[in-house]
Amino acid sequence: MDILPQVQNTIKRFDMFRRGDKVVVGVSGGPDSVALLDLMWRLREHLQVSIHVAHLNHCLREEAAGEAEFVQELAAVYDLGITVEKHDVPAYAAAQKLSTEVAARETRYRFFETLMRRIGATRVALGHQADDLAETVLLNFVRGAGLTGLKGIPPVRTPYVRPLIEVRRAAIEAYCAFRGLRTCLDASNLQTVYLRNRIRHELVPFLQREYNPEIVPALCRLAEITREEDEFMAGETAKALSKIIVSAEAVLGLKADLLTGLPPALARRVVRLAFKRVAGGLCELDFLHTEKVLHLLTPGAGREAVLPGGVRAVRSYDAILFFPRRAEPVPDFQRPVSIPGSTPVPELAMVLDVRTGDPHTEPAGLSAEEAVLDFDRVKPPVVVRKRRPGDVFHPLGFPAPVKLKDFLIGQKVPRHRRDRLALVEDALGIIWVAGLRVSARAAVTPDTKRYLHLRLVARPQGEADRTY
Repeated sequence: MDILPQVQNTIKRFDMFRRGDKVVVGVSGGPDSVALLDLMWRLREHLQVSIHVAHLNHCLREEAAGEAEFVQELAAVYDLGITVEKHDVPAYAAAQKLSTEVAARETRYRFFETLMRRIGATRVALGHQADDLAETVLLNFVRGAGLTGLKGIPPVRTPYVRPLIEVRRAAIEAYCAFRGLRTCLDASNLQTVYLRNRIRHELVPFLQREYNPEIVPALCRLAEITREEDEFMAGETAKALSKIIVSAEAVLGLKADLLTGLPPALARRVVRLAFKRVAGGLCELDFLHTEKVLHLLTPGAGREAVLPGGVRAVRSYDAILFFPRRAEPVPDFQRPVSIPGSTPVPELAMVLDVRTGDPHTEPAGLSAEEAVLDFDRVKPPVVVRKRRPGDVFHPLGFPAPVKLKDFLIGQKVPRHRRDRLALVEDALGIIWVAGLRVSARAAVTPDTKRYLHLRLVARPQGEADRTY
């Protein structure tokens, strides 16, 4: 059974690659990742991409050393470059007081990010497939997740892409047999001591047998619908936040009367987005903590809520103020931007994704983390950097350039956030203050013929990630 056409359709549908991309393919040795490597190798000329194999030994199982050797041999068969590393996840988990799963995930993403910078890669392809997606939806459901959790594993979360996300596990195993591919068996995937494995081996078969034989496709449809609705709600949340936000030099606040007037679903999202901006995107606010913040709107309620990441929410007379933990200063940085491609910005724990061609939505409909520019009005070289004294910026809608500091004060950006902003600059000056405004000089006009689409995203840390 050849799943190549199906995978091609997925890659095209989600716009996963650009010509010239250097792709790191994460290979654990299991059927999913081995099939992914074989498919990427077959598609490399059609996609016009280059491939580098990556394998991480987590030091969690005795057979891990043998799996590393297997992947090295596999890369040699395809005549591909490979990076194999060994990280002691149990020791890291103990030192950081993390669960093994969380420690493994953090170690894995750090491995990929370091490798990308070292070899100049622009994408990382991972082997998650449709059954993984369905299981993640169920896993998040039983944990009480909202829309964000029910959308499961995203097909694309820059720079990570998942070409197999629409392919069933059985089809992948059949493909391996069809292509004569050898694979490794991870015995830990059979142990029902782990919740995910119990969902895979017990709950999903039960639901298939007793309720819906097509439960996996149904859950995948749910994830797709939820993902699209969540993206819409994210745009509405940014608009609502912009209308009720207040700030002083050191804090971000929400007008209490306007927050009270929002529908509960939107109010929760506004609180979570405000928290994320204060916390720097390094952690999310769960339901219980969100409710604690909203409870501050109740007369006679407590005046303060302690939140993750050292953030405090304090009720003032007419607002809820978010006080950040004293953060380490961001070092000065300036990095050349890959066009098209992804540019890691580790100082901000972010990735700048840049693509050319028509944007998926009109500029007015983009989220705050995105911008569309007129490509022909951008003068290379393009860099992403930190704010510096004396910066000048000509914001779209302003009659003339202004000091960047004055613009940020006028936009009510708290002082602690100003040095955590990413500035995108070309040879003539700043063209985007990420999250706030594009420059008048590079803005899209009715005469624009070529588009430059920029998107600043948080470095993935909290995704469900069972395999490569």
